Amino acid sequence: MSTSPIVALTIWTALVLYTAGEYGRALRPPAAWARPLWLLGALVYLGHVAAAFGVHHDWSHAAAYAYTAAQTDAYFGLNWGGGLWVNYAFTVIWVAEGLWWQLAPAHYVRRPPVVTTAVRAAFLFMILNGAVVFVEGPRRVIGVGALAALIGIWWNNRRAGA
Repeated sequence: MSTSPIVALTIWTALVLYTAGEYGRALRPPAAWARPLWLLGALVYLGHVAAAFGVHHDWSHAAAYAYTAAQTDAYFGLNWGGGLWVNYAFTVIWVAEGLWWQLAPAHYVRRPPVVTTAVRAAFLFMILNGAVVFVEGPRRVIGVGALAALIGIWWNNRRAGA
């Protein structure tokens, strides 16, 4: 199954918005535009999820699970669709993270660093798989570039003590 243009456009747009939001958030002081841009990325990601389910899976969890199992089998020799549940968990993480930052920003910025690290690890895992492992050609190169940018942003942010 080839990816439809709307599914591809929404995920790559979400990734660009997320990366830009992370960059703005890492500035000292954080840029005022970072949160709205980051939140827009989350909304575009939800559009991606809806587009993928509607266009590719006809709103069927079973179809999405079977597709995920086939993809995992093709790449890793493991006919397992559990990665779909990982995608669901990631969606919850991104939405919860956005709601927390929007509704309680003072509390959000004071959260324990381990929470930030865990969230970044989830994003790293998903972006690595979605933008590098399970894509081909130029998209893989763009995915590697996006990952490198994020790791650089996070590394510099960590070194700055934020």
